[in-house]
Amino acid sequence: MIDQSIILKIKQFNFTQRVNLNKNNDYALKYFPEAAKYYVKTNDYGNACLMYDNTSFVLTKIKNYDLAIKYSDTALAISKKTSVPYQVLVTRNRYKLFEEKGDIDSAYHYLKIYTELKEEDVKLDEAANIKAITEKYDNDKKEATIKSKNQQMVFVIALLGLIVIASVLLVYQNRKIKTRNKIINKQLEDLSRILDQKQVLLSELQHRVKNNLQQVISILEIQKESIDFNNIEELVRGNQNRIQSMALLHKKLDVSDSVNEVDFKRYINELGELVKESYDTHKKNVELNIQTDIEIFTIEKALPLGLIITELISNSMKHAFKKRNSGRIDVSIHKGDNNQYILSYSDNGVGFDFHTITSKGLGQEIIKGLIDQLSGKTTTKNENGYHLSVVFK
Repeated sequence: MIDQSIILKIKQFNFTQRVNLNKNNDYALKYFPEAAKYYVKTNDYGNACLMYDNTSFVLTKIKNYDLAIKYSDTALAISKKTSVPYQVLVTRNRYKLFEEKGDIDSAYHYLKIYTELKEEDVKLDEAANIKAITEKYDNDKKEATIKSKNQQMVFVIALLGLIVIASVLLVYQNRKIKTRNKIINKQLEDLSRILDQKQVLLSELQHRVKNNLQQVISILEIQKESIDFNNIEELVRGNQNRIQSMALLHKKLDVSDSVNEVDFKRYINELGELVKESYDTHKKNVELNIQTDIEIFTIEKALPLGLIITELISNSMKHAFKKRNSGRIDVSIHKGDNNQYILSYSDNGVGFDFHTITSKGLGQEIIKGLIDQLSGKTTTKNENGYHLSVVFK
């Protein structure tokens, strides 16, 4: 099938200005016959007739009369399936074709047919014009009659209309006032409800802060026995990370409409990077990967999990990679079967015994206490680093 872009180009030709075809003979002889076949297939006989007739016209110009007659014959046959104007065009070009070829008899024959068709076309145009004028006169007459009757009713309708409009405007204004009053009352109710909610949220948030600060105080009390001048910097840094863990959690609560739910995925990723950076001297290349499919978590679970991860990352950064130039820490928290959650933590460092608490090591004791708070069950192993798994509900 011929390319539609070619059909578009051919349609853009001004077929009535045939002299222009002299400049495009090669183009016309290549594409007009193809376009004609396409139009025949699509039953567009008008355009098919024009394509064959234009091909004949170009062939006449280059004096290929025999082939021009063949295309003209096809155009004449197709024109009978179209309106009179197409037949007028084809017969006119045929008498000119035979005239140029020197076949005077054929030229006269088609000139006669052309004249008869032209007269018929003129008669058709005249009949159409007479019909249009008659219809216009009848329509104008009907419209004048209707207009005369309508004018008699316009005054009455206009008067009634004014009365109706005045009544509608009065009713509309009353309804508008009532609607505005309802909107204002609803807005006041909404503002009052939002204010009450914010007061409850603020009270609950203050309660959460108080409880978390109490946990910080408890941790500091436990640390009294382990403090000496050799590890004071580590203790300060560890407590900073614990407090930052709680502060970050409250920051997430502050931008939320709930004081009991946290954007957990964001919280845990930001927290992990925060703790890692606090120990990272950039002399070692330690890669931290945190994955979770849990979008929202309650603060009762988010807070102990955040502190557990803080202690684990801190422990790995301090001890796991002392004799190595690089390391990897992987953390994942996913929901398992039976509404259980699984925390998996691992590093590829030197490893350590999770169940043995050193005399001055508070981190493991805190982790165990937080796992107990979650009612979690742990499994550990020291193969190619340290691995901890905690299952909790």
